[in-house]
Amino acid sequence: MKIVAVSDTHVRKFEELPERLVTLMDSADMVVHAGDYTSSDVIDEFERRYDFIGVYGNVDDYEVKERLNETEIFRAGGLRFGTIHRGNFLNEFHDLGYRAKEMGVDVLIFGHIHRYVVDRMGDILLICPGSPTSPRLSASSCVVIKVENGEVSVNFELVDEFACGIDVKLREMMK
Repeated sequence: MKIVAVSDTHVRKFEELPERLVTLMDSADMVVHAGDYTSSDVIDEFERRYDFIGVYGNVDDYEVKERLNETEIFRAGGLRFGTIHRGNFLNEFHDLGYRAKEMGVDVLIFGHIHRYVVDRMGDILLICPGSPTSPRLSASSCVVIKVENGEVSVNFELVDEFACGIDVKLREMMK
């Protein structure tokens, strides 16, 4: 199973998303969004196009928060996944590890920090896909998660030539 996880898109219209991100999502079995859409119009398109799981984020408006939950739990490839927007973290993610334990999940996808992170707390995998549109100290990104026979692989994907606070040659990396 191939899951594309994204967070912190912060766009008013689906068409504002990077083309590479849309291509990756179009090739996925499932798309997971860890919050901060900015507009429920974007959710409409995610729901129309994909097998979609999403939660609301801290900047989402009332309409988004009425449509989505704060957390979601789902099964994929024999594992339990959870999704949440944020925790009480800076650079340590122990609180999200404990939240994942409370949720009873093997993998927790989160957002809010706008940068790519993969971390472990014991046997729990914590994943932040970053932001495709407004990264912080990171590149414009999402993650592709593959689940086969209970095993998880996570691949960082550059989706645009935009980066914040890092010196990288994104054109060369995207080829």
